[in-house]
Amino acid sequence: MLELGIYTLCGILSGLFSGMLGIGGGLVVVPLLLIVFESHGEIPPHHIMHIIVATSLSASIFTSFSSAIAQTKHKAVMWNLVKIMSPFIVIGTIVGASLSTFFSATFMRWILIFFLVAVGIQILFDLCPRKSKKEFTNFFYQLSAFIIGVFSSFVGLAGGSIFVPFLKYTLGDMHKAIGTSTALAWSLALSGGIGYIIAGYHITDLPKNTLGYIHIPALICIAFASMLVAPLGVKLSHKLPIQILKKIFAVLLFASAIRTFMGIIH
Repeated sequence: MLELGIYTLCGILSGLFSGMLGIGGGLVVVPLLLIVFESHGEIPPHHIMHIIVATSLSASIFTSFSSAIAQTKHKAVMWNLVKIMSPFIVIGTIVGASLSTFFSATFMRWILIFFLVAVGIQILFDLCPRKSKKEFTNFFYQLSAFIIGVFSSFVGLAGGSIFVPFLKYTLGDMHKAIGTSTALAWSLALSGGIGYIIAGYHITDLPKNTLGYIHIPALICIAFASMLVAPLGVKLSHKLPIQILKKIFAVLLFASAIRTFMGIIH
């Protein structure tokens, strides 16, 4: 029961920060699940990162879907780009999930550390690219979608932290960048979840409460709690000092990176 409570807390924090700051919930879920799974010893150490990544991506299916519906109502989703990029996101994510079985948990942790630090710096200093003066081809969007899909499948994020600055750079409109990102994130999360089910289906030493690499109890608690709490996070974003919250969250990301690094050297 204690573990279910912790999973639910992960979902609550994920929903709050997603709603308040417009970031992917995986930035909260992945570091917290790493602490939880390392503590109770149910999962073999060499499978921990794969299960965390798979569970985080799968939870994002539900939160990104509801966000995409809301963004569609505000006409903030550029569906022409979604149609161009989504097939290549799916291919990249499935390829990344399949390749993940060939990489060690330590390698995946190093990738996570790099990403936590990079996003922390971006949030702390409010770094955001200006619109490029170039006109981008469909091939550029497709190749970028494939690369983002592969990378996101390694760190357990639905891609929002990458999609938003990328689309801000190419489109120049932050509202459309965020809206389009939610629709792209859904296809990434769905394909990533399926990819990790397939990749882990024949692994024999996984816990009984998993489907492939997906940890079912954690998935249910996180998805349910984050979907309920995310609207509250949106409301709080209009009442609380967001710049201060961003700096606090950036510090938490740095702390998570340090905690992950300490886990590697010990």
